[in-house]
Amino acid sequence: MLNAHEIIEKGLLKLDHTKGKAAQIGYDLSLKEVNKIGIPTNTAGTIGKVLKDKTELTTYTPQPLLSLDGSRGWLLYPGVYDITFHEGCKIPDNYVGLIRQRSSMLRNGTVLHSSVFDPGFVTDFMGTVMVVNETIFIEAGARVAQIYFHECTPVHSDNLYNGQWQNDKQRSL
Repeated sequence: MLNAHEIIEKGLLKLDHTKGKAAQIGYDLSLKEVNKIGIPTNTAGTIGKVLKDKTELTTYTPQPLLSLDGSRGWLLYPGVYDITFHEGCKIPDNYVGLIRQRSSMLRNGTVLHSSVFDPGFVTDFMGTVMVVNETIFIEAGARVAQIYFHECTPVHSDNLYNGQWQNDKQRSL
């Protein structure tokens, strides 16, 4: 597993818009945007059964920024949310990334679930799914997650990630 200095030195993250910060192992990611998944229409998402088929997402509803005690942020009720970070990534052929919630989120009943960030994946703004179990107020720009990287056997250039979510496509639906 890489430490924060190695992650930055190897250029695994795009930090043009960062509000996060280097951690001991990994890099803290800061919250840019929150979308409620499945509300208001509860349209069904679909997962294709053949590799060339596309995944279709359910309804995503942007959550408004509110002011609470002089702070701007999101008041989130129990449910599932798609979140976007200020930080992006550019993962080379020999690394894989994972995102975990910071302990302050977990201690407040909020869990992040990350898919694997594959070799070859590139995006200006990473994101993941957040499950809120207890109502929480999260300030805009707060560090809510940490990404960490493992080295892996290099993936051949023909097999690097180049799927439908490459280059922020999931953020522009």
